Amino acid sequence: MQNFKHYRAFQIDPDGHVFGCINLVCSDDEQAKREAAALALVNRIELWRLDKQLAQFDLPPEVVRQ
Repeated sequence: MQNFKHYRAFQIDPDGHVFGCINLVCSDDEQAKREAAALALVNRIELWRLDKQLAQFDLPPEVVRQ
């Protein structure tokens, strides 16, 4: 039986404030990072598991220029 873990992908506005949170349930940290990276097409994302920040994903350069 596979053991799933809970993660949170926090949406960060241009001023650096959290304005939303997306809950992710993934099999491991690598899957969570892939899913969080896909969310960074619209907003900057910080990926957390419990009290540990696992990754930060910035907007692609072509989105920032617009």
